[in-house]
Amino acid sequence: MNMAVDEAIMAKVADGSSMPALRIYKWLKPCVSVGKFQDIDVAPGTEVVRRPTGGGSVPHGAEGFTYSMVYREGSGCITKGAAASYNQIHECVAEALRSIGLEARLFTPGRAPAKPFGECFSSPVPSDVMSGGRKVAGAAQRRKRGTVLHQGQVSLDLDVSGKWSYNAFQTAFINCLSKQLDLRFLETRVSEEENNLAEELAMDHNEEVTK
Repeated sequence: MNMAVDEAIMAKVADGSSMPALRIYKWLKPCVSVGKFQDIDVAPGTEVVRRPTGGGSVPHGAEGFTYSMVYREGSGCITKGAAASYNQIHECVAEALRSIGLEARLFTPGRAPAKPFGECFSSPVPSDVMSGGRKVAGAAQRRKRGTVLHQGQVSLDLDVSGKWSYNAFQTAFINCLSKQLDLRFLETRVSEEENNLAEELAMDHNEEVTK
């Protein structure tokens, strides 16, 4: 359903019935999301969901921070093109991590080899976010009808009661995006139209998997 909601918002932004959106969400139970074009290769018994975006497999659970952004390409807020927009958004992720006391930088080519369609967080690519010598944030994108869906994951133990607060990072990330993109975010919920379309998409995708 998480993936279906992202896809539904993308469809509604594309047809002009929804505003561009930043969505932040959690997972009801541990699972692994796999890229749109990736073969499923996970341990038996693992819950698996396929993303509408590309990339490799990403584990999700109680820890970490998952978000998506949907916007019109060429709107002027986010730089056009996959590499440039990926870099711009991840600069905000890195800045937000630094603001809560973590060392964070963007990965540059030549430091480690990238492996396509493997376990996403074991294979950094340019502009992924690194901390403590490992990849801690990655993302994937999809473009359709002039609309971009950017899905990202920050894989850190951002626990409200822990050393690094989930809420503190969320606030810092939103503030960094607002400053970088010169935007003001308005808090809202998934609309009824978006939710109805998401339910249809989730049902269709489940049928595709079980056939």
